[in-house]
Amino acid sequence: MSIENNNDPFFALTEEGSDWNACIGKQAHPESYIDGYMDAALELVNAVIEKKQFLKRDTLAMPILYNARHALELALKHMYDAFVGENIIKTSFGTNHDIRSYWTLLSSTKLGDTELTQQVKNLEIYVISLSNIDDDGQELRYATTRDGKKSLKDKALCNLVVIRESLLKLQKIISDSKYRLEAFIDERRTKTYTNDLSRKDIETISKMLPPFNKWRENIFVNAKQQIKETYGIGSNKFSDALDLIKNHRTMASCLGKEFNLAHLTAEKLRSVVQEWKVLHGQNDLEEVGSDLVNLDFEALVGHMEKYEEAQNNILQLLSEDEIADLETVFYLGRSALFCELYEDELTRVKRKYKTDRNLAEAVRHLLEKRNFLEEIVQGVKILGNPTLAKALEGQ
Repeated sequence: MSIENNNDPFFALTEEGSDWNACIGKQAHPESYIDGYMDAALELVNAVIEKKQFLKRDTLAMPILYNARHALELALKHMYDAFVGENIIKTSFGTNHDIRSYWTLLSSTKLGDTELTQQVKNLEIYVISLSNIDDDGQELRYATTRDGKKSLKDKALCNLVVIRESLLKLQKIISDSKYRLEAFIDERRTKTYTNDLSRKDIETISKMLPPFNKWRENIFVNAKQQIKETYGIGSNKFSDALDLIKNHRTMASCLGKEFNLAHLTAEKLRSVVQEWKVLHGQNDLEEVGSDLVNLDFEALVGHMEKYEEAQNNILQLLSEDEIADLETVFYLGRSALFCELYEDELTRVKRKYKTDRNLAEAVRHLLEKRNFLEEIVQGVKILGNPTLAKALEGQ
């Protein structure tokens, strides 16, 4: 039997009520399910307590706990799927609702990230509690179990205030793990990680180290010992982390090693910044007028001539590769990209220039950016030259 869309009791849409259209199905995301069931549990428990709906304590207790359990199940499965996708977990599960088995697998796997490992551990008490009363997602939904016994036969009472406090804690753990997992997967594409340490772990380790010129002193020995204890790694794994840090543009630059850009020299970049500063030394809108009534056409012509002069100066100063480098550094800084992506992004921009060789337009586009200096400085910092970044800021 089929139902016409406009007659469907649950999925019909109306123009008048379009503000309440919800994105579901092909427009939904796994994270939306996790958040939805967690929010539902909290909305229900808050409504009962805050509105003093004492008569609904008994009827809503099970939906509250079921929604919480399902959110936890979805969060665990979301982590599991992500680690399978990264080839960190190789164990395959059939379709089931056993939250304890998912948690056990996650907690016994070397996840390669300190924060995620801790977050999985923080879920333990909630997994144990909810799996003890409902190991397969049935007892919180039905009054009797599959074998005909009364659900929750060993329990008589639960306290909604206690439940709400625990739900708030569980919500934060799930939310934190969800965002960390997203960042963790994003970091993996940089290849800056080991089997035991994520990119974030290695970055934290780099901040625990003294500058390179003190690596033969006791301060380094002490830092090494502290790092090994904190991350539970031996000397070989510590050395693996150091190998990544030593040649990492961002991390190594904080320890005293600086890196040049691929094509742009410091001198040429400072010249470009100076051209930009001359153009943006005063408010251009005040100079030429901000509307047609007050527009100063003479000032506008002068304004355009200044841009054309700066543009031509830069075109004479920089080669095609250097202009590509300039654009790459700007957008790397603006988007706060990982320094590991620099070479690939530069190659992409160079390829774009081979197809569209309008270098004048590319230069003009950058010169018009009011945030040009800010993002160039940020890009230079990310790429490992804090001295140049500081000089550009103070120029």
